Amino acid sequence: MFARPILMISFAAGLASAAFADSFTFSSIDVPGAVKTYASGINAFGQIVGGYIDGTGTQHGFLYKGGKFSTIDDPTGLPGNTVVFGINDWGQIVGYAYDGTKVHGFLDNRGSFSTIDDPAATTNSNPVDINDWGQIVGYYFDGKDHGFLYSRESFATIDVPGASATYAYGINNWGQIVGYYKDGTGVFHGFLDRGGSFSTFDVPGASGTFAFEINDLCQIVGYFIDTKGVFHGFLAKSILREK
Repeated sequence: MFARPILMISFAAGLASAAFADSFTFSSIDVPGAVKTYASGINAFGQIVGGYIDGTGTQHGFLYKGGKFSTIDDPTGLPGNTVVFGINDWGQIVGYAYDGTKVHGFLDNRGSFSTIDDPAATTNSNPVDINDWGQIVGYYFDGKDHGFLYSRESFATIDVPGASATYAYGINNWGQIVGYYKDGTGVFHGFLDRGGSFSTFDVPGASGTFAFEINDLCQIVGYFIDTKGVFHGFLAKSILREK
C-alpha cells in the first residue's frame, strides 16, 4: 500500500543558499516590432511559445525556433484573439482563441490546426498544456469552471472533490496533473491528480496556492500569495511514500 503523496515545499532562495551556488545568464525574447512579448512554454529542444502584441494592439501567439519567430494565429478565431500556452517535445502546441461568440481550444500540429473543445463547455474551452503522448489538460466553463483531460480523442472532467471551481494547468509524461481549485469559502489551493486520486496542498502560511506545471520528476512550480497579499513563486516536490 502507498500513502498519499507528501509534498515537500522548497524555495529557490533556500535551495541556493543551502546547497547550490547557481548563476544565471538571461536572454531577452522579443518578437520584432512587438510592443509586448511574453513566453509561456518551452520544450526539451529549447523551442519556446508565447504571445505578443503588435503595433496595432493586436495579440498573436508565437513560436521561437532555431533563432526565428513564427506567428501563430488560430484560423478559426478572430484576428488578435489567439493565446498560446504549451508545447511538447514533438513541437505540438496548444492554446485558445475567441471567435466572437465562444473561446475555442486548439492544437497546432506543426501548422495543422484542430479544435479542442470540451463537449460539455457552454462558453469556453482553454487548453494550456500538452505532454509528449499528446495528452492535453486545461479547463472549461459550463456555468462552473472544471478541469479537463483530453486523451485519445476523448474528454474527462477533472473536479477536485468539494471544489467550487477546478483548473488543470500542467501534465507530465507520466500523466500526473497539477492545477488549483477554489473551495467553498473562495480560497485557492493546489492539487495533484494521479489517475483520479487527488492530493491537495498549500504552501505553509499562504492565503492562496496556485500550481501551474509538473515535470517527470514530479517537481511542481507555481505561485502563492502570502497573508500580506504579496505574490511569490514556489517549487514543490511530491514524494510517494510507502506505508
